[in-house]
Amino acid sequence: MNVHSRRPDRSPEAIEKRRKAAEQARAANIRQGYVHDPALEEATARYVAGDITREEYRQLMIEPPVR
Repeated sequence: MNVHSRRPDRSPEAIEKRRKAAEQARAANIRQGYVHDPALEEATARYVAGDITREEYRQLMIEPPVR
């Protein structure tokens, strides 16, 4: 991925790398009792496909503090 690019690399190699990382994370979470979460799975699919950046993914997963 070009670090100066605003959008993730969408080459097949980059998508496969993100897919493998997401599968490893999912497997680790399942071992610790993860229950299917449609919002997480949808955001992960968008990240793997290169539709959103890692930072956008993080923002979708972290709730902003309540004020």
